[in-house]
Amino acid sequence: MNEIKLVDIQNEKPENEIELERVGIEGLKKFVIIKRPNRTYHMIATINSYITLPRNLRGAHMSRFVESIEEVPTEARSIEELAEKIAKNAKKKHGFNCYTEVFSELPFERVRPSGERENAIAEMFAKFSTNGNKKTIGVSVNGILACPCSKELCNGLTHNQRGILSVELEADSIELLDVVEICNQSFSSPTFSLLKRLEEKEVVERIHRNPKFVEDVTRKCVQLLKEKYLGRYCKVKCVSYESIHDHNVCSEWKGVL
Repeated sequence: MNEIKLVDIQNEKPENEIELERVGIEGLKKFVIIKRPNRTYHMIATINSYITLPRNLRGAHMSRFVESIEEVPTEARSIEELAEKIAKNAKKKHGFNCYTEVFSELPFERVRPSGERENAIAEMFAKFSTNGNKKTIGVSVNGILACPCSKELCNGLTHNQRGILSVELEADSIELLDVVEICNQSFSSPTFSLLKRLEEKEVVERIHRNPKFVEDVTRKCVQLLKEKYLGRYCKVKCVSYESIHDHNVCSEWKGVL
């Protein structure tokens, strides 16, 4: 039987020799178990992984990204550890620096206005780059904003909307549930899944007593983070999904707390 010779097309020289900053895969799902000191999480993680492709290579070996993810053990101590292991494994296989993102859901408890507890979900994420071994971790949390300008114009009435607050921090002994609580404190009010009529009344009155621009939410969040994580790199972004406009509004800060 004649042996089939496989040509490595990816290693050919491209027609246009231009370095590509990120080449890789996005949206790969993996079941993982995160074993934290106080709680174990079973979750489906969504993974994006990339390399910087040199100008002299036509393409990346995409199967190596999948292999680098599948070979990493299912269990990890944290989502940031998972991102780090995948990125370092991919670097070994490709020979180039790798940048990996891992996203999943973070369950937490919140207290309704009635005092009863309910389950809620935030998004958590971790990012790791083998270029400098940079590692960050963060959350995205829903909340409510009420417009201070409309309240002033309309004799105390105002429009309100749901927003999303995202916090990304230099990863080092971060308890994400603490960051979720900081996000909740930064809005006019947290959101809730279940609200009976009296609870709804209390939430609406609360946001009218505490109206905030998207800028106010971002600044409040940064201030609370400074009180807990002084000296760390951080990125904070709030997006408000406007109820009376066709567009959304946003505010962002990044730097060292």
